[in-house]
Amino acid sequence: MAKEYLYHGSPYKLDRLVPNQAVDTGFKEGCQFAVYATSNRNMAICFSLGCVEESDDAQRVMMPEYGDKMVFKKCHPNYGKKGYLYVLDKEQFVHSMGTQWVCYKEIVPEEIIEIDVDDYLELCIIE
Repeated sequence: MAKEYLYHGSPYKLDRLVPNQAVDTGFKEGCQFAVYATSNRNMAICFSLGCVEESDDAQRVMMPEYGDKMVFKKCHPNYGKKGYLYVLDKEQFVHSMGTQWVCYKEIVPEEIIEIDVDDYLELCIIE
C-alpha cells in the first residue's frame, strides 16, 4: 500500500514542525495544541502565503463558503516572497474534522516544497 501524505503550509522554512496553540473562531477542533495538516493541498498553500498585517485587528480566514481561498482582512499575502509546503506522513496524524488533521508531537517533514507567493494569488481574497 502506498504511503499517504498530508500538507502543512507556512511562510517560514523549518526543519521540523512543533505543536502550537491554534485559534479557530468557528470550531473547537481548530483550537488544539498541535501541528495541523490537511489533505487539501491548496488549503495548505493558502497558509504558506503569510499574512502581512496592516492594523492590529488584521486576520485571515478560510471558510467553506469561500472554497479553497484565504480571505485577508486588513492584511495581505507576503507579496514577492517565498512560502513553504510541508509534505507529512499521514500515519503520524489523527483526524480532527473535515480535511483537517492533527499531530500532538514534533514531526519532521518528508519533503519541503518552496513556492513563490505571487504564483498563488488566485487563492486569495483581499478585503
